[in-house]
Amino acid sequence: MEKNWFIRGYNNGDEQKINELFNSLFDRNRTIEDWYWKFKGNPEGVKLLVAVDNDLIIGHLGSLHRRIKIGQGKTLASLEVDGMTQPDYGRRGIFVTMGKRLLSDLEKEDIGIVFGFPNDKALPGHRKLNCVELFSLHVMVRPVNFRNISKKLFSNRFFRLIGEKMGKFTFRVVYRVRKARLGEDVILKTISKFDERFDGFWEEACSSHPIILHRDSRYLNWRYAESPEKRYQIFVAESSEKVLAMVVVRVLERYGLKNGAIVDILAIQNNEHVAHALLLKAMRHLEEKEVDLIACSIPQWSIYMEILRKCGFVTCPKKLSPKEEPFIIYPISDGIDMDLIKNPRNWFITWGDTDVV
Repeated sequence: MEKNWFIRGYNNGDEQKINELFNSLFDRNRTIEDWYWKFKGNPEGVKLLVAVDNDLIIGHLGSLHRRIKIGQGKTLASLEVDGMTQPDYGRRGIFVTMGKRLLSDLEKEDIGIVFGFPNDKALPGHRKLNCVELFSLHVMVRPVNFRNISKKLFSNRFFRLIGEKMGKFTFRVVYRVRKARLGEDVILKTISKFDERFDGFWEEACSSHPIILHRDSRYLNWRYAESPEKRYQIFVAESSEKVLAMVVVRVLERYGLKNGAIVDILAIQNNEHVAHALLLKAMRHLEEKEVDLIACSIPQWSIYMEILRKCGFVTCPKKLSPKEEPFIIYPISDGIDMDLIKNPRNWFITWGDTDVV
């Protein structure tokens, strides 16, 4: 079939057609205001490509720029997002062509590394582009409403009842929540904005992680305080007005259940006990919102995995878990330490580093 389509950069006015394509392909109802926040408001900038046939936008691939700490150095990274192709134009190499163009353009813009969390449909295209597959985030859950969860797990009413009773007993006795010890000078509270103290908090907290995406006040406000559609609750621990830890949560409907998502968690080194106490406060908030379960997704080797276990979290059953989406990277700068970035255990990643939760 003759090729009539071509790839070009985003032009003002494309957003309406891009958003319509997104909503139709992903069965979403994203508003144009949310699109503007995501792509026009991103503090570090974006790169957007579209595939066009005459006046019809048939494909799109974007990237959101983020600053990143790698070892002792800092550079720009970019998160690939919203990759999509109109089904009528499938199997024509449009996604791969957009991917090649995007990587080439980002290299010219001095982006050091590109990363993403592709779904099953997008992963084959990324493999053709020679991505590096590092790991998948590990989903941990704490059941809250055992009746609703049993309905999801079992079709038989008898097994539902047994599952509900056994679940309550198991999590009360075996996976019970452990209390956190906290000094009297530590205050736990909620906030609506991140002030300049979080810049200093970020500089201290990042030292514990060889590779971590920036979480200064500018980024945190854009990501969690200014989103027009997603509503986040922000919890902080402080002592003498110094920030020691933060936890960000969100309530959302997924997979037929009301989920409480632990979107982000970070603490200054040697303050894991503070993060433990803050997580418990966030969990109580989610329980008050009557969620069915509380979930958190981090690498299995994360220092926060032990805190989750102390809070009664377990590995999510496959029947409740979303499909694993691998974390992939494209190192496109010669100055990147390849040994460092290819070691999965060097990475600190949370749901907050994706664009999904």
